[in-house]
Amino acid sequence: MTCPVSAPVYDGAARTNHAWSTMPFFTEPIAQITLDSLDDVAGWIDDTQGELRRTPFVGLLEHGATFRDDEYFGDGDSLFHFNRAGFGSVCQKLGFTGSQLETLETPSLVSQVLNDLLAQRDIRAKFAGDECVVDERTGTVIGLVSSSYVTYSNADFLDDITGLLEGLPRDQRLEFHGAYGINTELTLRFTSTTFHGVIRGCGGQGEDKSKVGLELRNTMVGNASVRINYFLHRLICANGLMVPAAEAVNRVFHSGQTDTFYRRLERSLDEVFRNIGKIQDLLSSLGTMDFDPEALARTRSMTDSVFEVIQGLKQTIVEKEQLFLRYPRGASDEDRERLRREHDTRMIALIPKYLGGELSKKVFESRFRDSATLFDFINVFTEYAKSQPLAEKLAIEEKSGALASYIANNSRKLYASEQAGTAH
Repeated sequence: MTCPVSAPVYDGAARTNHAWSTMPFFTEPIAQITLDSLDDVAGWIDDTQGELRRTPFVGLLEHGATFRDDEYFGDGDSLFHFNRAGFGSVCQKLGFTGSQLETLETPSLVSQVLNDLLAQRDIRAKFAGDECVVDERTGTVIGLVSSSYVTYSNADFLDDITGLLEGLPRDQRLEFHGAYGINTELTLRFTSTTFHGVIRGCGGQGEDKSKVGLELRNTMVGNASVRINYFLHRLICANGLMVPAAEAVNRVFHSGQTDTFYRRLERSLDEVFRNIGKIQDLLSSLGTMDFDPEALARTRSMTDSVFEVIQGLKQTIVEKEQLFLRYPRGASDEDRERLRREHDTRMIALIPKYLGGELSKKVFESRFRDSATLFDFINVFTEYAKSQPLAEKLAIEEKSGALASYIANNSRKLYASEQAGTAH
């Protein structure tokens, strides 16, 4: 039986963090690991994914499998554990969320609720095409996949990606930058040895360089696709930023004919790499725009995008600063929008105070530049991300990249005159 812990666990050169269950249904930990070399990646794959198999979920039910003791699933002779990801996949299929189940405190009540649902014909039908992915070493269900899912292992993913990158022209070569493993999700990062984004410092401060490259992600459960996006690594503070590539080419789904997958992956990678110069344009754009909280608060959609990067950030600032938004009785729509913009302007201006790390504070509280830029503002989030558990770090870097792209794509609208601004 697992017990909840909160402290990260570190093991040698590969830094590992385990996410443990805090729910009344006990789940096995998910290793979250930073891999510092391609040899480490290959070793992690061999150690964690050499004994995975798939078994029909309905087949287990037909053999009498039920949830037991708020910890197991099986028929008594054969019992499985779940890790958090595997259990979450089953709950999502049942229409439950973890937060809902966390409110159940009576022992065995979670098992009773889940078994009651699985006894219903229409609920069981939802699992008709699903298979459990089981780690046979530990008897742990780590996720669900469709029976039509074409297995694309992380071992094949690693071999294919390194092979494709080695085939690039010498002046376009990328070098390994780092990797992360969470459950079966493998994230690989490569940066260019020659391609850099540059922001010219103000007041003779020199150049602010960022390595530019690609982030590639594969998972063997759940979201069945390879994702290809741009990766930007700011050298001055070692912050990472994952910027979304074009939607038409950044996903290669685990479907169709197996023999065509490699060709589809190659085409997508070529297209994404062909447009890598757009990251330099994005960096230059953000580096030339002053950080202007009022401009970012001009539309509701932009304000929402800013606060979506860190869950709960807006509420934290509201409560800490006592910045509760109240509209006078009978206020017109125009007055309400004006008050909303003023309120959100104050909130956005406080984000560096609440998230800023050592390097961010030097930018926003000193003469490092004549004024902070929107690139500096984005890096407040990515510097904060480095202090978070691995899964959250990657999620913040991804959301920060999406915000950076959104700001750059809407720069004219954001920095138009206030009279031209419209609420959304």
